[in-house]
Amino acid sequence: MKTIYSVIFIAMFGLSIALAGCGGADVKNQNTTVSEGQQLIDLQKAYKSGAITKDQYEEQKAKILDK
Repeated sequence: MKTIYSVIFIAMFGLSIALAGCGGADVKNQNTTVSEGQQLIDLQKAYKSGAITKDQYEEQKAKILDK
């Protein structure tokens, strides 16, 4: 009897794992709009922290302002 319950449990567990991979919910891309001001603030923070060079900062700043 234990063997039957064990087999049923393993089969149900395996089936639940297999079905979990099927998904069911659609993942949609979310576009968020960030103001030019916030983009410039974030860009300046990146420059001041050393994450980007002065040339990269100027290039990205021009792109933001040209939009």
